[in-house]
Amino acid sequence: MRLFVSYARVDKPYCIQIVDTLDVHESWYDQRLYAGQKWWQEILRRLDWCEGFVYLLSPDSVNSEYCRREFELAQNLGRFIFPVLIHEATPIPESIRDLQYADLSKGLTPEAVRILLNSIYIAERQRQPPSLGSLISSDEIKLPPVNSSTVIIDAAAAMENGQFDKAVFLLKQAKASDLKPRFINIDALLDEAESALARQTYLREAEREYKQIVQLVKLKRTRKLGCEAFDAFHKIFPDYDPEGIGNACVDAPQVNGAAPDKPVEKPPFALPLWELSEIPSGMVLTDDPSGKGHKPFFVDDFKISKYPITNLQYQMFLDDATGYANLSWWQYSPHAHNWRMLNSSPQPSRYKGDERPREMVSWYDALAFCHWLSARLGIKITLPTQHQWQRAARGDDARLYPWGNDFDKNLANTRESEIKQTTHVTRYTGGASPSGVFDMAGNVWEWCLDNKAGSTDIKTDDERAVMGGAFVGDCSRAVIGFHYHLNPKTMFGSIGFRVVQTL
Repeated sequence: MRLFVSYARVDKPYCIQIVDTLDVHESWYDQRLYAGQKWWQEILRRLDWCEGFVYLLSPDSVNSEYCRREFELAQNLGRFIFPVLIHEATPIPESIRDLQYADLSKGLTPEAVRILLNSIYIAERQRQPPSLGSLISSDEIKLPPVNSSTVIIDAAAAMENGQFDKAVFLLKQAKASDLKPRFINIDALLDEAESALARQTYLREAEREYKQIVQLVKLKRTRKLGCEAFDAFHKIFPDYDPEGIGNACVDAPQVNGAAPDKPVEKPPFALPLWELSEIPSGMVLTDDPSGKGHKPFFVDDFKISKYPITNLQYQMFLDDATGYANLSWWQYSPHAHNWRMLNSSPQPSRYKGDERPREMVSWYDALAFCHWLSARLGIKITLPTQHQWQRAARGDDARLYPWGNDFDKNLANTRESEIKQTTHVTRYTGGASPSGVFDMAGNVWEWCLDNKAGSTDIKTDDERAVMGGAFVGDCSRAVIGFHYHLNPKTMFGSIGFRVVQTL
């Protein structure tokens, strides 16, 4: 049977696996290039060509305008509809609730694949669906016009909500319609949306494969096989291990495939994307307040988080029953305690996406997070001092930016990048500091521990330093020595933080 496979672009890796499973049939899936009218004509031609419509159901595809259009057209054309659930959190659309669907949300299991293949087998023996030309209207043949007055706003809103697939679709359609705003760089917005979508796709694929491996590792009789699977998985997804099964596999038995004699212990607490960079002791050339060059200052060795604290990491603090709900993390200062009593609910992040830096966090909240994380990890975590921050960003010389003295808008998210919102923290690999620390120029300002006088007394309500610049400021504010001192209650969508472990 000729099959048209409809999916959201974030699910493309799994779509390819499913198409490979259907190799006895002639399957086609759109590469999602969104290239204007010619792209839409190819969609219609393939809907005319197909006999069956395979609808891969995920939260993204059921909310996707173009997936819905494809489904409606296939339904109007009388094509056989084969719903396939690929994400267990998907709300099933009312229009297909009465149809039997194959559940592949837990992987390509033999039973689920059998249901899908049987459905197609039965349909093959039924009548042929009618042709395209007699049922499709002239309005449907033409690609719906782009609303030039709202498309940029709609795309930005989609990006803020983590709907990068939708944002890419809107922006590519805007470009295909030759929309040229006077002050907004559509190419820069599209580049950010594409980059974020690629990362989101990577994480979606990692999550799907990882869940199956976790179950193998947790069962003692399959632990060795699970650890072998994780070893292969980790070569492709080296930064994904939210449940810390890599640590659980360290002592897995390796002889004759024997099952372990004792049950698997609960893996230690782990933050996703958590990595500390070691900063050796040495002199840091800090900017002299008098404006007369640089002043050397000795800094002991320490470790600093490779990335700013992300939305997902901070959400773990909010979701933990011993986290934000635990008032004791703010007891380090009467001012912090008063702040917490007046803010029983945390402010939401302005920009959605697990790997964007967490913002809308006061200095009091950032330090409370440090106290919680110290307890969870069993190590001393706090905010960096200004000297530590500059040492991590600058290394041994007096460079202006983490990568050198010349600004490059492709290495940091500042106003010059024209993205106008935060970006995921792993994006700017070329902009890392000499010690491999990311995002120390642009994206979000970062809270530091000390006040104007350099005191690290956390019991006062003194103004605290923020460093590093942000997406709302230009490159002159992203130089390493530039800083502000702000009220510790301050919260903006351009201020976040990173943490250090003192040695």
